[in-house]
Amino acid sequence: MGASDTLVAYWGEHRAQLRQSESQRAVLTNYVLAVAAAISGLVVQQRFRAQTLPLSVLVVLIGLYGALAAAKYHERANYHLGQARALTRTLVQSGDLPDNAVLLDQFRDEHARAYPRLYRVRLHWLWTGLHLGVAAYGLVLVILTVTVR
Repeated sequence: MGASDTLVAYWGEHRAQLRQSESQRAVLTNYVLAVAAAISGLVVQQRFRAQTLPLSVLVVLIGLYGALAAAKYHERANYHLGQARALTRTLVQSGDLPDNAVLLDQFRDEHARAYPRLYRVRLHWLWTGLHLGVAAYGLVLVILTVTVR
């Protein structure tokens, strides 16, 4: 196994880790949404009785935890993407991989023109925002539990 084969294997490992971080973020979000929905259903079914206040607080905490974990998954994915990009640069500089920078830049420009608004929206903000929305929903449950009698 030559040096370039080792670099390609290492590059593949970083790309796999990046995909795993993204998959784990999606699974976490599904769990957060399912648990928050189940808890809020119980709170509503109990007509916001005072005894459900801890459950409403739990929804807030689950949403905040989800936001923090989603941000951490983004950090890990970004780390592995950076490592893969550095290895790609090394493979290009060594001549083991053709330099497609001009072609890639052209595609990125075309893509940005095709989706001018969406191109600027960072996906990790959507993930984190969804979890913060769950926390805000939990806060609404807390307020309703405290005020509805």
